Amino acid sequence: MNKDNLIYRRLMHGISFMIPFVVTGGILMSISHLILGSSIDIFLNPNTTLSSWILDIGTLAFSFMLPILAGYISFAISDRPGLVPGFMAGAIAYTGGSGFIGAILGGFIAGYMTEILKKGFQFLPKSMQGLKPMLFFPLFGTILTALLMLPVTFLFEPTTMTLRAFLKNIEGIPLILLCILLASLMAIDMGGPINKAAYIIGLASMTSGESSKLMAAIMVGGMIPPLGIALTTTLFKNRFTKIELKQGKSNYLMGLSFITEGAMPFALKKPKVVIPSLMLGSALSGAIIGLFKTASPTPHGGIFVVPLMTNWYGFIIALISGVILSTLLLSFLLKETQREENVS
Repeated sequence: MNKDNLIYRRLMHGISFMIPFVVTGGILMSISHLILGSSIDIFLNPNTTLSSWILDIGTLAFSFMLPILAGYISFAISDRPGLVPGFMAGAIAYTGGSGFIGAILGGFIAGYMTEILKKGFQFLPKSMQGLKPMLFFPLFGTILTALLMLPVTFLFEPTTMTLRAFLKNIEGIPLILLCILLASLMAIDMGGPINKAAYIIGLASMTSGESSKLMAAIMVGGMIPPLGIALTTTLFKNRFTKIELKQGKSNYLMGLSFITEGAMPFALKKPKVVIPSLMLGSALSGAIIGLFKTASPTPHGGIFVVPLMTNWYGFIIALISGVILSTLLLSFLLKETQREENVS
């Protein structure tokens, strides 16, 4: 395995563990807004409302995003001994303001530093070997990683703040163009590295806690592929096999829930036709999001969080328009399957 592929796999390992925390936190924050004002008798705080209680839990889950990312990058490099230093690197990136860049660098720093410590502590007698994973690796790994995170914070905190301000204040034509770009990137590999990179940009635009137009574009861009496939399999059955028609039905729920991966089997079979068709639909939806300045307060949730969005009607228009365009393109470009594969 080449070095670049190894680095990519370790990065994806961290991202794969981070995403469930982001999804859980985002959905809980959405639920808290939906039930705003409802009351619940909390054991220790009877004055706490149900909505604020759920919001606190969702915010807490969201705050684990960077520690989890860095922790599991480090874990991918040095296994369990790298977990604590990696988590601490992510926490330092979160509190120090270096954001995703700091967390990613911190995860790799922690992992490789732990590997160095493994070699350095080989001289210990057998009677002390049991202390290495419980004491020496987490303690010294954390100290050394924290020291190396000082220049990372110093260098990348201003960069992160500048990027955050840019993403927050972008308006007009630049906003529309960026929404088009990010939405279309969600449809290129549908859950792959490009998709994840676009999603991380969306997350970076939300770290200040405000609603994000870019996240709305990313969300609708990620919903178009499965919904476009689902509608095409419903309206143009002669373009698909029996197995594909069954798979197409499940894409309705996946698409509405903002789970892009449902479209992947169709894209893999005919990538030159399917991927451009879905990308154009996603690009159109992104343009409409930028035009209406629709903003999402949560990083996940799909159709279920639309009522919480600023200018929510723009999201509905974008979603319908993108799905229709992708469906029309697919219907024209996909050839009829062989007669024996068709469903009568």
